Amino acid sequence: MFYVGLGLYALNLAVGLAAQRGLRLGRWHHVLYALVFAAAIAAAIVAFHPALLLTLVALAVMPRLRPHTPWHPLAAVVGAAGYAGALLIGP
Repeated sequence: MFYVGLGLYALNLAVGLAAQRGLRLGRWHHVLYALVFAAAIAAAIVAFHPALLLTLVALAVMPRLRPHTPWHPLAAVVGAAGYAGALLIGP
């Protein structure tokens, strides 16, 4: 489940970057966000690692951050850091 969540997170980062560059993918980005959040919750339950809590917090605040401000992509990077920490540090 961890790798499914990580893969979906990476895909959503790519879609978000494409949307920022002007491609009209906003609706897909939001649908994928819901899947990413569900997968992150499942990953935190199935393969718990404290770093995944960082990802969950970043995903939880994401809807409150405007997309065209520096805070939205910063939260995305912080969430990715949670997955990276869990991957690099290990159990």
